[in-house]
Amino acid sequence: MEKPWLQPEAIAQVQLILDNYCHWFKEELIPRNVAPVEQARVLFSAPFVVLSHNTQADPIYNYGNNTALTLWERSWDELLVMPSSQSAAPTAEIQNARNQLLQNSREMGYITDYSGVRYSKNGRRIRIKNVKVWDLLDISEQYRGQAAVFSKWTFLD
Repeated sequence: MEKPWLQPEAIAQVQLILDNYCHWFKEELIPRNVAPVEQARVLFSAPFVVLSHNTQADPIYNYGNNTALTLWERSWDELLVMPSSQSAAPTAEIQNARNQLLQNSREMGYITDYSGVRYSKNGRRIRIKNVKVWDLLDISEQYRGQAAVFSKWTFLD
């Protein structure tokens, strides 16, 4: 898909991500003095990774900006059917640590300074650093998933 940020679902998800980032961290992730469609374009083009997933038992990604797509070596359409658990090693130890990270965010609303190893589509190991994870709540404060942002990573392979 050439311009996925133009999809109404993507624009709405970006607003949810940005609103909740500001709610939890008391700052803006990107400038928001432009229309939502332009905010969606700016976030999609940002030089840092932004991802979000939904509320399923094994959450599926529902947003990833271009930096995330490049790092994960996936297309937009591939990412939107990928369980977020598949970005981590399939071992019980790693999956349990990942689940604990997500649970900690659920209990606090957010976490900061997470580091860990993730995998791209082609199996490249990537150490991600200084990750922020936060809960996504709609206007009725209903839980709608979680998002993450980070700008530091190192390829381990």
